[in-house]
Amino acid sequence: MVKVMFTWKDRSDRTAEACEAHYRAVHLPLAREAFEGVDGFRRLVFNRVRGHRVNDYNDPASHSAATDFDAFVELWFDSPEQMAAAMGSPPLAAMFDDHANFMETDIPANIRIYELDETVVLEAGVLDAGTV
Repeated sequence: MVKVMFTWKDRSDRTAEACEAHYRAVHLPLAREAFEGVDGFRRLVFNRVRGHRVNDYNDPASHSAATDFDAFVELWFDSPEQMAAAMGSPPLAAMFDDHANFMETDIPANIRIYELDETVVLEAGVLDAGTV
C-alpha cells in the first residue's frame, strides 16, 4: 500500500472555518469525482489540524512552535503505479484549479506530498496486526 499526504496552509485572508467549509462543500465532491472507481484507490481521509504541539527533546522551547500546515489529506493506493495513474487522470485538473480557493498557493512548499509505505504494527482490538 502507498499513502500520499498533501499538506497545506489555509488562505491567510480567510478564516480556518471558511477554508474548511469550502474544502468540504466544493473540493471533496471534486475529489470524489476524480478518485471514485479508480483502480487501486482505497481511501481519502481529510485531517484538520485543531491543535499542535512539538516534542523536541533537545529544544524544550519548541513545544510552542507554530504548525507548518493547517490541514492535510491522505490518499491510499494499492501500489505506486496505481497512484501515478490516478494522479494523471483528467478530473484532477479541476481539483488543482480549486486549490487557490482555500489554501495558500503563493508560499514556498504550499503543498507537501509525502509518498509513504505504511506498516500497521499495533491496532486496538486486533490481536495479530502483523510484524515489522
